[in-house]
Amino acid sequence: MLFRGEGEVTAAASRFEFTAGGLVGFANGWFTGGMVAWTGGANSGVQSEVREHRADGAAARLGLWQAVPHPIAPGDAFTVTAGCDKRFETCRGRFANVLNFRGFPHMPGTDRALSYPNEDDGDHDGRSMFR
Repeated sequence: MLFRGEGEVTAAASRFEFTAGGLVGFANGWFTGGMVAWTGGANSGVQSEVREHRADGAAARLGLWQAVPHPIAPGDAFTVTAGCDKRFETCRGRFANVLNFRGFPHMPGTDRALSYPNEDDGDHDGRSMFR
């Protein structure tokens, strides 16, 4: 599937960081902010939020926000889902879900909102931001 990957632990650094196989083809950071659902091993049934996903050739390195209850061991199976960083660009590019985006992507920043129009400034001359 496009938003989900299945993998198996190849090496564990700790209870919240491990290397896995089976996630080839997913871009670096694709699963950052997503969820790992353990389907095999001592942590079967546990879900953990992904802090970081680093793709490294045939292997992937995943870091979790919280340690799992039991040690992670080689051979432990899991399913991981893609993460969202709550940015408009990610919603449009990764998920093609702009219609359901619930943020405010076109709000001007503080500098623009607190400044005043100036004809000499081509960027902030009082006209629309979207001309």
